[in-house]
Amino acid sequence: MYLARKRIGREIHYFIRESYFAGGLWRSRDLFALGPDPGRYIIYPGGNSFYVDQIVEETLARKGVKTDQMELERIFLPFVDPHIRRIIKDFTHDFRPKKRLPAREQLRLQRNFHLFDCRRLLFLKFGGTNVDPLLKRPLSFLNVLKDKSRDEIEQHIMDAEAKLRPRETLAYIYASFGLAHRFRGRLTRFVPEAQIMEKLDKYFLEELCLLAEDETWRMGLDRETVLRDYLSRYVIMYFDRLEKQRNFFEEHQARLARERYLAARNTVARAAATFGVPEEELMRMGKEEISRLFRRRARELHPDHGGDHEAFIRLRELFEELMAARGFYRRLS
Repeated sequence: MYLARKRIGREIHYFIRESYFAGGLWRSRDLFALGPDPGRYIIYPGGNSFYVDQIVEETLARKGVKTDQMELERIFLPFVDPHIRRIIKDFTHDFRPKKRLPAREQLRLQRNFHLFDCRRLLFLKFGGTNVDPLLKRPLSFLNVLKDKSRDEIEQHIMDAEAKLRPRETLAYIYASFGLAHRFRGRLTRFVPEAQIMEKLDKYFLEELCLLAEDETWRMGLDRETVLRDYLSRYVIMYFDRLEKQRNFFEEHQARLARERYLAARNTVARAAATFGVPEEELMRMGKEEISRLFRRRARELHPDHGGDHEAFIRLRELFEELMAARGFYRRLS
């Protein structure tokens, strides 16, 4: 059994569900609807103790599900009074070493897990956008994916995603959907911020739609269900949660463009005064025409012809700035 959440209207409602194997697939079913406040089923007899209302255990028993207070306390623990929860966790932590499978057996097992699920768990544990090479190693924490329905896997991962920091959102989606392979050949393929945002938007939506069509990942659910209940959160995460970050990037780019424009106009104004031509005329001149202006003025200022050495150096620097401002990018050797 596990705790599941689902948005109904404007509220989050909670359910006790279980995964079961039928028809060659792991599926899920509701066992008990807890409503928007599961805490109402928790009873505090005094001190630092609590127990779950007997009605929950009785209702599950009528559905043929055997359980006990220990299992129910684990499910209801997130809704227990924080002070009591902290004390209970200190005394219930399992310090026994977990038995690990031999490396070869572990690798064989994790090859059965869906790549999208593995990528998400790898990022949530290690971070970084180049997670695929890690799958060549035996990783026992991936076994949380074993013998679970699509819903139980998603509920587990949603809990872990809640701890993501806002600045990690883009990297998480980039790694999870394997978007780096869309930028093969680029040295920056593992840096999502280095990609063109319009292309990134397009590739993300394409990969999401491909996943929705993947029957192996859907595990018996229809396309509309997985889009609505599980994949829609990534669209919200990508476009809504990144909106501030996206706006900041666009404002930053606009500010840089404005600064470059003002710097270029300043350079043109200084060059026009130095060469003795109007700014408009200087802006219409081509590369060779500007070069001729420079050579003419350079001969007048060259030290070999009685000119000023410092003034000649400033003229040379101004010429290079002007060529860069006009987009010719010529640098004198």
